[in-house]
Amino acid sequence: MPDATVFDQATAVIEKVRAQPIDALEALALQRPVRDPLLRSAMHIRQALVVSSKAVVVHQDRLHAMRASLLRPGTDHPVDGGSARRPG
Repeated sequence: MPDATVFDQATAVIEKVRAQPIDALEALALQRPVRDPLLRSAMHIRQALVVSSKAVVVHQDRLHAMRASLLRPGTDHPVDGGSARRPG
């Protein structure tokens, strides 16, 4: 699975170990969290991967936008090590 995301890999591992589709496992984790704490933990970790992955994408988008604005001609940024202040 070289092109699969970490989230996809986690989902595949959980489904393989439990031999059930993830939708059924999500329902079980919500309905019976005390009976199967290991499943509940696995589902929490999977959800944390979703949140982390989305946060990374947002930060990457911001960095790309910032980089694009720094490379745009005519912008007032200290890209060359100079001061951001305009003379005058």
